[in-house]
Amino acid sequence: MALDEHADESAGLGRLADAILETAVDPIIVIDGRGVIQEANAATTVLFGHDRDDMVGRNVSMLMPEPYRSEHDRYLQRYLETGEKHIIGIGREVTAQRADGSIFPIALAVSEVAAVDDGARWFTGVIHDLTERFAAQRALEEANRNLEGQVAERTAELRSLLTDLERSNRDLEQFAYIASHDLQAPLRNVRQGLELLDAHLRDTAGTGFDDEAHELQQLITAAVRRMEDLVTGLLHLARVDRLAGRPTDPIDLNELVEELEQLLHVDIQRVEASLTVGELPTVPGDRVQLRQLLQSLLQNALRYRQPDEAPDITITATQSDDEWIVSVGDDGVGIDEREHERIFELFRRGQTGQEGVGLGLALAQRVAERHDGRIWVESAPGQGATFHVALPKRAG
Repeated sequence: MALDEHADESAGLGRLADAILETAVDPIIVIDGRGVIQEANAATTVLFGHDRDDMVGRNVSMLMPEPYRSEHDRYLQRYLETGEKHIIGIGREVTAQRADGSIFPIALAVSEVAAVDDGARWFTGVIHDLTERFAAQRALEEANRNLEGQVAERTAELRSLLTDLERSNRDLEQFAYIASHDLQAPLRNVRQGLELLDAHLRDTAGTGFDDEAHELQQLITAAVRRMEDLVTGLLHLARVDRLAGRPTDPIDLNELVEELEQLLHVDIQRVEASLTVGELPTVPGDRVQLRQLLQSLLQNALRYRQPDEAPDITITATQSDDEWIVSVGDDGVGIDEREHERIFELFRRGQTGQEGVGLGLALAQRVAERHDGRIWVESAPGQGATFHVALPKRAG
């Protein structure tokens, strides 16, 4: 009775193994120690295009292209004699051959069956078709090559455009410098000529300009001075762009502010401004340019004050790990938030009807950027404005 139960159990396990083999998604092949196919599931016949009966009893090398076909028996024999692993127990990616002769990539995992009753050595091979994966990989590689080509082509175009832009900028800077420099003398002659004309009339005719002529003289003189301010501002901008390299001299900002207090003394006294200056740092830079930056911010605070009120101006500094932030604040008319970015554009002014030509803040931004820094404003209408300039603590 025990033998019958054992036989039934063995038969049941055999049927279970057959069912698992047939329903497996991946192809599975069973070979003996000579490499002869003993079993192949349905997935194997579908993948290779051979009928099961065509495979069973034949050497598994029938499913391999050269040089694997010629080397297979020698490899299997070496494994049986020495235990040296090449695929068995390891698995690897190889190529296989279908019945129609087409070759395709597979992942092959070969394992030795633990024990066989008659002492024979059997092996199972589980196969996974890599055709789709390799096709996707080739498509990705091709897409990468195309992308690299497009990037290289676009980079070359951008380099060419950048070269043209740099050349154009140099030409514009040169033109602005020459034009501004050459305009100064004629404007000065116009202003001085009006003054000399009035004196000449007094000397020759006994009377100078009448009221109407005097009013016209003032209008012309005001226009000429505005043009002189514009030319001077353009010259400053051109000089900032024309200088080569990055300025790196140690500049004490306290000394610059003291110089500016003396330079703008008349303007400060005229509007009875109060100027409070905190302890300022020493930063690497160009002395003339940094003085122009601070002068532009101070003049901006003096110009855009509240009507009929003495402006209160503060200059302070804070620091982070790698930069100083110098802030110039006032209690003036303020700037609408929509203008915070555009205020630094050329010829842009925060308020209409005010003096100035709209170059001061553009110059300040240009100087800050040339010093590897940045500038921004915090302001609201009627609540004053604070301009912040971030400057590196170390050159470069």
